[in-house]
Amino acid sequence: MIKLISLMILASLIVFGQAGCGGGHDHSEVGHHHDPPHGGAGVTLGDEEAHIEFLVDAEAGMVTAWFFKPHMERYLRIKAESFVVLAKLPDGEARLTFTAVANAGTGETVGDTSQFVARADWLAGTGSFDAVLPEVSVRGTVYRNIAFNYPKGN
Repeated sequence: MIKLISLMILASLIVFGQAGCGGGHDHSEVGHHHDPPHGGAGVTLGDEEAHIEFLVDAEAGMVTAWFFKPHMERYLRIKAESFVVLAKLPDGEARLTFTAVANAGTGETVGDTSQFVARADWLAGTGSFDAVLPEVSVRGTVYRNIAFNYPKGN
């Protein structure tokens, strides 16, 4: 009987442990985080409804952005051809226009993709910058004025 109860408790712990971060708790807990899978800056939209990861390639003068479902576990296709980020630089503001990337391997198309790229020649001399995402629509929700830092995120 004791073995059966112990097995039931162990099974319950495994099930609840697998549930992960299903909500219903304070996301400011110490140690709670979602690592961007490409090693870039993670930006949370809303109350973890979605995430964006920004990754700078300073040598190429490019920034790649990927949209993710909650907890950055799976890519999230959005219905957009482009979106804008405003970077705050010491000598003013720079506009990054991210354009959709089609991917024949995943079936993603412009207007239905999770990946976007922006050209930014000024990146070569910049390791860190603050930025604002003025507006982006994801799954019918419009997110406005999302401030973040590269490479820290938000």
